[in-house]
Amino acid sequence: MVANTTVKGTLVSFLVGITEIDIDTVEIVDIKKIKSSPSYPDVIPKQMVVKVEKKIVESREVGFLVKFCPPGIVIVEASVDLENILDEHIFDIKKSLIVECRTLLWEYYCDQHFDEEYTVYCVSNYHGDPEDIVSEYKESIAGLLKTERIPLDEEEINSTLKFNIKYSKDDLTIVDWDGAFVFDPRSDFASNIELLEIANLQLLKLRLLEHELEERLEKAAYLLQKSTLRRIPWLNSRKIRHSLREIIQIRTESIQEFAATERHINLIGDWYSARLFDLIAKKLHLEAWKININKTLDALEDIYSMIAENFSISFSTTMDFIMTFGWFVLLVGYFLLFLLELLQKKS
Repeated sequence: MVANTTVKGTLVSFLVGITEIDIDTVEIVDIKKIKSSPSYPDVIPKQMVVKVEKKIVESREVGFLVKFCPPGIVIVEASVDLENILDEHIFDIKKSLIVECRTLLWEYYCDQHFDEEYTVYCVSNYHGDPEDIVSEYKESIAGLLKTERIPLDEEEINSTLKFNIKYSKDDLTIVDWDGAFVFDPRSDFASNIELLEIANLQLLKLRLLEHELEERLEKAAYLLQKSTLRRIPWLNSRKIRHSLREIIQIRTESIQEFAATERHINLIGDWYSARLFDLIAKKLHLEAWKININKTLDALEDIYSMIAENFSISFSTTMDFIMTFGWFVLLVGYFLLFLLELLQKKS
């Protein structure tokens, strides 16, 4: 971090979580956009206000906003104005904000093992090209984006700062995995933060789906091993078909959800929002997550197909054995009848 630097700004940290409860709220979050954007309805998921409150955190007044995005998505957002957003104490402030956000998130029974946290550094008190500020304080900015206190290598700094997008001559957004810097002299931050929240929401859903599929994969591998060793006589074709239907349903739902998001973004076209979301998605590696999930689904289908094949072979073998045993019983029966007839004739 560079010492003796003063850049006023607003620190915004948010957490995205998933809950199974239905939160009763009707007030829609009104995001006023300065940049030109299309008027397609429902392109961006609607966010509804659940709670607005202020708390004292690290001796500073912090505003908290709890939002609900149906179905089952809770977003807790904390924001605080700072005299120097590049100060080293920002790390501690950010940590405290995340703790407070997570406490609020848990009030809505969100999964404590799965959430996504992100921090946005908003700067508006400047004139001219923000790239001049970035050039002057690039070490501090890169360190905050990486949540890294130690000095970064020049190559790492440049690699971090190159993920940026501009709309006008005097604005700039830099995106990284853990945070983003948004420079805008008109304080048009809300729309960018909304897109960052949506991208993190997608990442959270992908993580949850991957976790569920990994558990299913372990179970399927166990069943395959047992079916190969013929140790699961209780396994029947109905259970196999049910498992395969579940996998197909998961694949279908995931494809529909991913396709819907991409379709919505495509509707926006080449507008700033679409280009920014594409940049965020690349930095969060959303496409890589989707590819990995599809590979896991393929593996699951293959394993259950092998289980079904083993079951089919086992079932066929069992039926052959039953038929052979049946014929043997009939032959024994005929032989006994023959003996009885002989005994009756002799008597």
